[in-house]
Amino acid sequence: MATPLIRIPQEQGGTMYAFSSAARDLTRAYYNPDINFEYSKFALLDIPVVATPTSGDNYIQFSNLFDGGTNIPYDDGTGSGIADPNANIHFANTFQNYALNLENFILNDDDFDPVLFASDSEKIFFKWLNHIGGIRLQQATSQEVAGSYSRAIEVPNNTSNIGTNYSRVVQYIGNIDVSNDKNYKGNVYNEIFVNVPSSVGYTPNVLFKSNNYNTTATGYSITQNEINGRVGQTHPDPKLDLQSIGDNNTGNISIDPADQYNYGIEWNPEIYAKIVNDAKLSNFLEYSQRGGDFRFNAILVYYDIYSKSNIANKATNLYGIIILDNWKNDPGSTGWYIPELTKYKPNDVTGLNGNAFALKLNVKFNTSLDNVGVENNINDFSTFSMDIFLDTTTSLENAARLLVEANNAYAKIASRVDDLENLLLTSRAQDNIIDRIESLESNVENAALNYADSSSILDMITSVNGRLNQVINGQIPAEIQYNTDVVNAGNGTLIDKSKNGKIKIVNSNYGYSLPKLYNYDIVSGTNGSLINASNKFNPTTASSTGIIARVKPYENLINIYVDSSALNGNINIYLDDSINQWEVGQTIKFSFKNDLPVLGANKINIYTDKNNGWMLKATIDTNNILSYKPYLELICIDRINKTFDLEIIR
Repeated sequence: MATPLIRIPQEQGGTMYAFSSAARDLTRAYYNPDINFEYSKFALLDIPVVATPTSGDNYIQFSNLFDGGTNIPYDDGTGSGIADPNANIHFANTFQNYALNLENFILNDDDFDPVLFASDSEKIFFKWLNHIGGIRLQQATSQEVAGSYSRAIEVPNNTSNIGTNYSRVVQYIGNIDVSNDKNYKGNVYNEIFVNVPSSVGYTPNVLFKSNNYNTTATGYSITQNEINGRVGQTHPDPKLDLQSIGDNNTGNISIDPADQYNYGIEWNPEIYAKIVNDAKLSNFLEYSQRGGDFRFNAILVYYDIYSKSNIANKATNLYGIIILDNWKNDPGSTGWYIPELTKYKPNDVTGLNGNAFALKLNVKFNTSLDNVGVENNINDFSTFSMDIFLDTTTSLENAARLLVEANNAYAKIASRVDDLENLLLTSRAQDNIIDRIESLESNVENAALNYADSSSILDMITSVNGRLNQVINGQIPAEIQYNTDVVNAGNGTLIDKSKNGKIKIVNSNYGYSLPKLYNYDIVSGTNGSLINASNKFNPTTASSTGIIARVKPYENLINIYVDSSALNGNINIYLDDSINQWEVGQTIKFSFKNDLPVLGANKINIYTDKNNGWMLKATIDTNNILSYKPYLELICIDRINKTFDLEIIR
């Protein structure tokens, strides 16, 4: 079996690159009645731009790879070579000549175990993406992984400084809910329905697990010019070639688990600590409702393959990647990029609506042994059978709803009829009615006796007048004393009980409340001296020093005095929320009371979420400062995920 040949991404309809192992598993399921193949999961990706990285950006650089024949960096057209700088060419070239070629080496390896269900396609994809600079992983902490499992996670994204640091790639993971088979004009299609509901945002944390490759080999020599199985051939697309590609200048590809990426997405929610430790969460859909807006430009499609006689023998494998558009060039700033779709989550604070996506993938199977075995299109016009299926499902749902409503109405009517029967037909109910009527007659007769003549009425008036005179003469006290001890003050209010028999509710919040500021050492976790006009804060080059203040209700104005003669480092502000939690809409204002010099390379950093190890929430550099005495407002917009808006007033 030769390495599959692919084409460059197309501008409309999307482009899918499938792995050979998926075609192999389809064949196994077709000829073995005990093996089942079904599409199961998907992941939404935001593939980074192609540009020169700075400040830790995970921009893509195809020149990180090496030509297998020449052992020199891959020519992506940005250097002194003569290659076309078009990212569409290099994306397809490196994916075909590196990722698909490596998979073909493993599938043809003598040590490859054909019985195993787990494929290497996902590990190969993330290894390729890592080599070209698109993704980086680090060890996940105990706050992210449940139990004693070892997992990895993408480098956290600093949302206050997007564009100058790492940009997260895997944005959302979900399940494929609907698939459908159809036959149209002699072609057999499998329709796959990818649904992203309106209620969800990005998946807050996506974990990755490592697995060994299905071979005992630790690498492959690719010093030959052509990819595996294509020696002497010419690519049908003149813009692409068949030049093998390796990891480095040795002309080889390494799959040694000791030093190479061998990661795939962790699909078990029981491994995610933030799902396990939250009683309100049980799956990825509920977990993603905690995330916010995100963007994506590619989709990873997964399938499950398992034994019908032994369900435990099961694996989730990567089928392929869908590129929603082709690469565009923005030479002014961005570079080469894939246009993105934006997923908005409904905002409970502002009332803004969100959006949803329903993407339909048509997979066409063929019998060609010279290609990967599938053809894919997004938003194909020939979706008649899928539309009928969805319309039928909607009609059944409406019919079921009407049946439930009618059943509830019938139950209420039956209950009322039973009550009427019990009231009118049973002797016990009839006796009760007679007793109640006799009681009413007796009460009416007694009342009539009180007003039978004028003397009775005069006696009642005389009695009332006598007791009223006793009140006037002070013989009967006229005051009623209430128990004011049950009235307590709340946040922002005081209870004034200085006058007997009266209480007065007083507003104790007069607009601004000033918390105390202290010097702070994050390493030792101790507070230093009080910061005020006579004892200004002196920034140092040490990143562990800063200013700390407690987050309290109604304490909303922090006056900051900085020693402007010695601005030797960042101004780090720590807001301690370990006792009092943030509330939606809560605002803290920062007023710098003396002139600051030019920040230069220094920044003003605001940290909070102490219980999770102080998370950076806002950064202001010299480009954002509007005056020598800055005035800032930090506004909480999501108390669960600790999300904030920063307003720079001056």
